[in-house]
Amino acid sequence: MKTHVLRTMGAAALLSALILPATVLAKDKIVIGEQNWTGAIAIQHILGEVIKTRLDGDVSYLAGDVPVLFSAAAKGDGSVDVLTDIWLPNQSAAWAKYVTGGTRSLVANTHPYAGEQGFYIPGYVQDKYGVKSIYDLKKPEVAKLFEPLGGGKAELLVGPAGWESTYIGQIKAKDYGFADKFESVSTEASVTYAKLASAYKGQRGVVFYAYTPDWIFSAFDLRRLEEPAFDGYAQDNKKEDPLYKADGCWKFISPTVDPDWLNKSQITCAFPDAKVHVLASTALQKRAPKIAEFLRNVAIEPAQLNDLILKIEKEKLPADIAAKEWVQANSAIVDQWLAAAAPKVSAIQ
Repeated sequence: MKTHVLRTMGAAALLSALILPATVLAKDKIVIGEQNWTGAIAIQHILGEVIKTRLDGDVSYLAGDVPVLFSAAAKGDGSVDVLTDIWLPNQSAAWAKYVTGGTRSLVANTHPYAGEQGFYIPGYVQDKYGVKSIYDLKKPEVAKLFEPLGGGKAELLVGPAGWESTYIGQIKAKDYGFADKFESVSTEASVTYAKLASAYKGQRGVVFYAYTPDWIFSAFDLRRLEEPAFDGYAQDNKKEDPLYKADGCWKFISPTVDPDWLNKSQITCAFPDAKVHVLASTALQKRAPKIAEFLRNVAIEPAQLNDLILKIEKEKLPADIAAKEWVQANSAIVDQWLAAAAPKVSAIQ
């Protein structure tokens, strides 16, 4: 009897040893591409928190420039599975290559949020000097307002290196005719915001690329410079887009496509209001279909992001903690995302 019990216990222990590691290994490993602006960071950690706590996923983050993350996610090998804050038209070249054409290796969520972007100046500069239009930057007396302390050429803060909006800013400076009066300066967002705060303190001029949602629009009175309205994409990779127009105002050639991108591009209008997407690798549809469907159904409102960005950027709350609090406080919203992602069961006929 004793021998039988020992044998039974030994068999149970062996079975447990075989089953438990398999259970642990059964967790879906999800790698989220880590982008370096606060809006993206907020969304990254919201998605990561939901995947970990509601979908039993094993989440990690991989930092990289956006083009590198696009390429990694498109491979479908699990090196990167998710991109969280992809702006159109800024990423139109990569979008055509990986989403709507080319490899079709990335899938967009169905409910993007709307963002506005352009060149902004402090309200006091506009009120005091009447600077309202992008064309005002061509005037020598206006350009002088944006010279750095200690003198030197006026600065146009075009954005972080590697962002397509940064290249677009340089193209606009050329085509609006003020590139000869300004030096295009590429800075990380944190440096741009430090320059903005310093300019406000001294009531000096600063002109910079920015986008909504972001906390700076709550902290400062900012005015977007007027530009001609967007009337259509003219580049070849947009021919299937409903906004394509052969003689449109927006012809953007990416540096990843042509080394002579600056001269061959021509942009003489404002950004269209952006659509900002979450992208997931198509390979995720087979490997982790429930998580893939959740990502397709994520829908975040910009106002919700502003509050979260403010906590991370100004109150210095760690992004993972801020996102955890957000998920707990907005459980009804998360429930909607998950309900939309749940498989539909047909009624019995």
